Amino acid sequence: MDSAHLPDAARHFDRLPDSALFDIANVLAVTGKSRATIYRWIERGQFPKPRKIGNSQNLWSVGDIRRVLAGQ
Repeated sequence: MDSAHLPDAARHFDRLPDSALFDIANVLAVTGKSRATIYRWIERGQFPKPRKIGNSQNLWSVGDIRRVLAGQ
């Protein structure tokens, strides 16, 4: 995928601290997987559950995403 079409945070994934938080759009961009696949992986324990922020926002830590990607 052309990096020009990635969300800004996803484009700078390698430079972000592990504590940075990603929304689903960024998770999809850096993993290259669909929303359905990410949630299927969560159900199977292959991907961390998101942190619930407020009533409706789900966020993942960059460190958690890196650990998943490193294990594949």
